[in-house]
Amino acid sequence: MIKILITGHGKISSGILSSVELIYGVSEELVAIDFTQEITPEILEDKIEKEILSSKDGVLILSDIAGGTPFKVASILSLKHENVKVIGGMNLPMVLETLSERDYSTTEKLYNFALEMGREEIKGFELKIKNKASDDFEDEI
Repeated sequence: MIKILITGHGKISSGILSSVELIYGVSEELVAIDFTQEITPEILEDKIEKEILSSKDGVLILSDIAGGTPFKVASILSLKHENVKVIGGMNLPMVLETLSERDYSTTEKLYNFALEMGREEIKGFELKIKNKASDDFEDEI
C-alpha cells in the first residue's frame, strides 16, 4: 500500500489527520509529521526519511505550502529515494480522495490524481437570486 505522508507548518498535518480519522476512520500507512518551532529542518528530514525507508510500495508526500520548508525537505528526499512524489498545497478533500484511490494505483498515478483532486475540490460560493418579477412576467406571455 502506498504510504501517504502529510506534513506542514505548525500542527496543520496532525489537524488534517484528525479530520481524516473523523470522516474516514483510522487508515493504515497515513502519517502526519508536524513542523513546529521545536523541530529543526534536520529533525524534520530525519522523520520524513524514516517514513520513506519504512515504506515498501512508495510514498506520496502532501505538504501545506509549495516552497515552504516541509515541501523543500520532502522534495530533496524525493530525489534521493525512488518512488517518492511530493505535492505542495494540500487540502482535506485531496487527502480524503487520495486515500480512497491509493489501493488501485501506482505512486505516479496517485500523484497525478491528488493534483487533480486538489484543484477540483476548491470551490467558491456564489449566491444566485432569481428575479421573481421577471419570472412572473415571462410566465404570463
